[in-house]
Amino acid sequence: MNIDELKFLLKTYDLTPNKIRGQNFLISDDALEDIIVASKLSAQDLVLEVGPGLGALTQRLVGEANKVVAFEIDKNFQKPLSKLAQVSGNLEIIWQDILSLTDKEWQDILKRYNAQNYKIVANIPYYLTGKFIQKFIFFASKPDLMVLMLQKEVAERIIIKDNKQSLLSLSVGFYARSQIIKLVPKNNFYPEPKVDSAVISLYDIHDWDYEVDEKKTWQLIKRGFAYKRKKLFNNLLSDSALSREKLNLAFAEVGLDLNIRAEKLSRENWLKLAKILL
Repeated sequence: MNIDELKFLLKTYDLTPNKIRGQNFLISDDALEDIIVASKLSAQDLVLEVGPGLGALTQRLVGEANKVVAFEIDKNFQKPLSKLAQVSGNLEIIWQDILSLTDKEWQDILKRYNAQNYKIVANIPYYLTGKFIQKFIFFASKPDLMVLMLQKEVAERIIIKDNKQSLLSLSVGFYARSQIIKLVPKNNFYPEPKVDSAVISLYDIHDWDYEVDEKKTWQLIKRGFAYKRKKLFNNLLSDSALSREKLNLAFAEVGLDLNIRAEKLSRENWLKLAKILL
């Protein structure tokens, strides 16, 4: 979809991009093709899309996959999406905030389509990124693959080019591998956002398969990141079950400086700490 086609559709359906909902429409067929190629879709695939909008990506997905389930919160897109659903025959539109979706609700949708596996392919609004990825990474039924258009800076943080971890990068790192497929300059969108984007692939997604308890380890990690400006030691010390003496011994055993902050710990560091402290 180019800029002229997009403006025609916006005028036809009397629509204006909603800045609050982060509606920046992709107008690059090359970037769209990169998303489709990276998704490795087959005629057997069930695909989850988020924020289909006017349906530029959706049209490609329904042509490649067996079934597409698209979540859209903005009912201003009801006419173009309903028309697309009628024409395609393999598209279901669910008018719901994706962040409100529960694990059980998604399980029920998978059962309805007799599907155990699925892929996520989406050009998601930037404000959804962290919560959206973590939601599906932690779901009982995890996707086989996620191909997403994200803010470039967020994509690079997930890949950890600057050796600076976050809750999001750890969430991805513990459960999947990741790769930036393509950088997409901001002039490939309308209206043009303030930042560049990137297409990222999250693959080899798997369940928690480490020796330490999953829930307790994440409680430890989240406590460590509770106050970003504080040292990790002081953040962990806020847990009444962790004494100063116990933390001193654990830091020494893992080889951590007492002044280190949570963002500097690798996944291996966290697993070692969890094994000692929990």
